Amino acid sequence: MDRKGITLAMVSFFMWGTFPLYWVNTIQVPAFEVLSHRGFWLVPVLILVILLRRLWPDIQRALAISNLKWLLLSAVLIAINWGVYVWAVAEQAVTEAALGYYLTPLLNVAMGMLLFGEKLSRLKYCALGFAAVGVLSVAVLVGEWPWFGLAVGFSFAAYSSARKMVKVESIVGLSVESMVLFPIWAIYLAVWGDIKWVTSEPTAIWLILGGAVTAIPLITHVAAARRIPLSLLGMLFFTVPTLQMASGVLVLGEPFDLERGVAFGFIWTAVAIFLYDEYRRSQASKVRLDQPADQPG
Repeated sequence: MDRKGITLAMVSFFMWGTFPLYWVNTIQVPAFEVLSHRGFWLVPVLILVILLRRLWPDIQRALAISNLKWLLLSAVLIAINWGVYVWAVAEQAVTEAALGYYLTPLLNVAMGMLLFGEKLSRLKYCALGFAAVGVLSVAVLVGEWPWFGLAVGFSFAAYSSARKMVKVESIVGLSVESMVLFPIWAIYLAVWGDIKWVTSEPTAIWLILGGAVTAIPLITHVAAARRIPLSLLGMLFFTVPTLQMASGVLVLGEPFDLERGVAFGFIWTAVAIFLYDEYRRSQASKVRLDQPADQPG
């Protein structure tokens, strides 16, 4: 197993998992303004990456109409995802947002079935069932629908589905998405933003560095994906909502009572079934690869 690949994956997942502790420093700024800063300052970082890796030819190919229509959709979806998450942190709903990321791989499976005709195993159907019961349990036991969690999960799963329609590298796709949205963020910050480009406000540094904080885990994630199996990467992804939840409960002091424990118990059961099925399928694939090929008659 490639140890460097696992290290790169865990760097990205650790950063994503501790995002609440970063964005909580911006809660006095309106959520849309935080989102605008995040999108604005991300572009210079990505341009630097493009220059260093000489990716301009890939960017030009990604701008073909057949690709651009899907990247426009994915740009809107990832902006929704980022915006909802920043809003969740501001509303002290980090634990609820973590639920969305626990659901994301399961929602990806569901969308694969509905949109692309992918077949699911019985265990995957079972995992989806437990996940649905978990969401309903939050509504019944806690007394409110986990809107932040559902919005985070569905927006990211929809984003993944849209990106599946475009065969471009992750960084190239993100660069095009960011450049498409850049004028919106720039106009908003210039006209309506309370915190301008240069300011002495303590919050400014958190907003400006938000671009790099957004880009770094994606870059390390892409590097990890080249080195380790995607099945392992998918399993390791569940460290993200676990760290987010720990950040919300243990550091930010969000409540986690018995009712939430029962509801999350169903979600965690769904995740356990999902992971077991993924592990079982990966082992079966290894067995098939180890078998000698049929000899020609």
